[in-house]
Amino acid sequence: MQPTDRINDLINITSRLADLLMRENAALREKRHKDVAGLLDEKSTLSRAYEARVKGLRDIAEDLGEVDEDLRERLRGLGEKVKDLMVDNAHFLKVEMEVNQRVMSVIADAAKSQKPGPETYSAKGSTKGKGVDDPMKNVAVSIDQSL
Repeated sequence: MQPTDRINDLINITSRLADLLMRENAALREKRHKDVAGLLDEKSTLSRAYEARVKGLRDIAEDLGEVDEDLRERLRGLGEKVKDLMVDNAHFLKVEMEVNQRVMSVIADAAKSQKPGPETYSAKGSTKGKGVDDPMKNVAVSIDQSL
């Protein structure tokens, strides 16, 4: 592939990655978690393609002087835009993870603070009192904490 073709290919991928990051950042800002999840595969694919193309340019660094200066500037500008979007994206994702961690901690602390008493299971697994079979009083809770 010629250097100009490689630059054009990278410009295309970088533009698509910038668009995706803008959509993901907006979804994170607006707490649209389903939209964020829906972008994950595309983000992964574009990120791998971007990384591979950038590595490929390093192999032909001496030939990049042949590429039109406007194309190189366009790529630099898109690279800066993606870099800024990635900083914002990392910030939004960090905030979301911290919020989720706090929620999980509150739930875990509440579950730990529950003491066995009438109509619940004791520490030895036996039940005390009447009403043990009442489903509203014997609710199992499971916390799946994953990122």
